[in-house]
Amino acid sequence: MIAPLDPAIVAWVSANVIPYEAELRQRLRRLCGSDAEVDDLVQDVYFRILKMDTVQHVLEPKAFLMQVAKNILVDRFRREAIVHIEAVASLEALDVADPGPSPERVALARAELKWVLGLVANLPERCRRVFSARKIDGLSQQETAQRLAISENVVEKEMMRGLKLVAEMVARVGVEGGAAAGQAELARRAPRKHNV
Repeated sequence: MIAPLDPAIVAWVSANVIPYEAELRQRLRRLCGSDAEVDDLVQDVYFRILKMDTVQHVLEPKAFLMQVAKNILVDRFRREAIVHIEAVASLEALDVADPGPSPERVALARAELKWVLGLVANLPERCRRVFSARKIDGLSQQETAQRLAISENVVEKEMMRGLKLVAEMVARVGVEGGAAAGQAELARRAPRKHNV
């Protein structure tokens, strides 16, 4: 006897998987010999997803759907006595590009942020506090004035002063120089490869 389906997973499949079924079928047609085989694979994909205990770990439903289909195809290839090399090579049709930034881009962005925060840290204290409240914390001019117990006029003047000082520091070092410093920091932290 088959266990009843979890209504939450059924709802998740309806909202997050069914919208990509047409694309899945299109990709599977390149890999399968017939429409009946595509139908069987799609049914297997739905069955495998619907019998899962949870789908909370799924961040990218489209990529997850394609990976489940790919896994089912790989399982089928393993069971078959003869597998056509073209079929294995065509599995790439089910790959979905990662929508997030690359690890290198994340590391570079962190290095650039560290550099910018270093510039802000070099501002005079009141100027730094105003600049941080406005540009980092996202407070309005009035909220900054209330938080720091100063007038809005002082907030405006300190912001102008902070922008001018940051611009001067960037002009001295240059954006590329700051980014290069960030890249140098990344290179310094990268594991070294030793020739054996």
